[in-house]
Amino acid sequence: MGMNQPAVTEFAAPLYVAWEITHHCNARCLHCYSASGPEVPSRELPLPDALDLIDQLADAGVLVLAFSGGEPLMHRHWRELVGHAVGRGLNVNVGSNGSCINDRNADLLKELGVKSVTISLDSHDPATHDYFRQLPGCFDKAVGAIERLITRDVRVVVGFTPTRINWEHGRRVIALAENLGADAVNLSEYVPAGRGTRDLALAPDQLHAVLREWVAAREEYKGRLEIMWHDCRVGLLVTEEEQRKYVGCGAGRLIARIMPDGTVTPCVFLPTTIGNIPRDGFRNLWDRSFLLAQFRDRQGHVSGNCGTCSHLKTCGGCRAVAYAYSDGDPLAGDPHCWVNTMQIDEVAGIAAGEGLPI
Repeated sequence: MGMNQPAVTEFAAPLYVAWEITHHCNARCLHCYSASGPEVPSRELPLPDALDLIDQLADAGVLVLAFSGGEPLMHRHWRELVGHAVGRGLNVNVGSNGSCINDRNADLLKELGVKSVTISLDSHDPATHDYFRQLPGCFDKAVGAIERLITRDVRVVVGFTPTRINWEHGRRVIALAENLGADAVNLSEYVPAGRGTRDLALAPDQLHAVLREWVAAREEYKGRLEIMWHDCRVGLLVTEEEQRKYVGCGAGRLIARIMPDGTVTPCVFLPTTIGNIPRDGFRNLWDRSFLLAQFRDRQGHVSGNCGTCSHLKTCGGCRAVAYAYSDGDPLAGDPHCWVNTMQIDEVAGIAAGEGLPI
């Protein structure tokens, strides 16, 4: 994308950056947005460049840096990278399938001072989870990782992504997370990206049903387990005063994704390239990307059902979903929009659960 836009001051830095430090992984998940796996090549930055990348993020004012992949603990320098990020004052999250979190690595995560570790569970049922991960025994390793981290007083967030296969397993995953002693459960909308195909995606009414279920669970588990989610469409449903807290889709506004070689995209589910940090510099990319300027302005750029919606400024639709269903147009309409089926008494509960997966 072009780099000839004037600097943007309203969006001084992303709040949350997810950095896929490697695309190597011992699993080959059906729904992996980065299409990582055992045989996937991964062009990773040399350690000095990677450390400089962290410095650039810290200097820009990024609040949260999430290390992901692939399996981040398979990166040979993960300890140096995590330690440097914590040392620079970033709130560090590590997202893992749990398979590499043995006693030694659990100790290291504690010693390094990570803010939280997110462990994915695709089901309460071991066979279903292992099927998603295409890695026999992955469920037991994930549960073991959660238990190890909890005994070391490391904050654990269980991540759950509902698809057509497992969307009815959510409540039992929540119950399992509580039984294991996890601190929080985060619901992530499934977006067809990477290896993930459209046939796994929920219909809008199913996505709506999942959110309703999790709103009820949040109330039920209050004081025992934090339950949270993010859906860019929430902000248009709340009161005008509450809307000031929401910007809708955070791609290129509040969040960004970095790939192993330093390439930047607007969010983890959106492969549209903005530039490369070692070559272009993060500050320059964030301030001057023409695509990000379009994402931020929205009016006159976003099309389809979102472009004609009166809530374009508050919501904007999911840019990654738009991309996935439009043959690659990140400014198209959002076909997952469920808002028209929403009941007014559900609004407060859904807004209350909005949060970062950390």
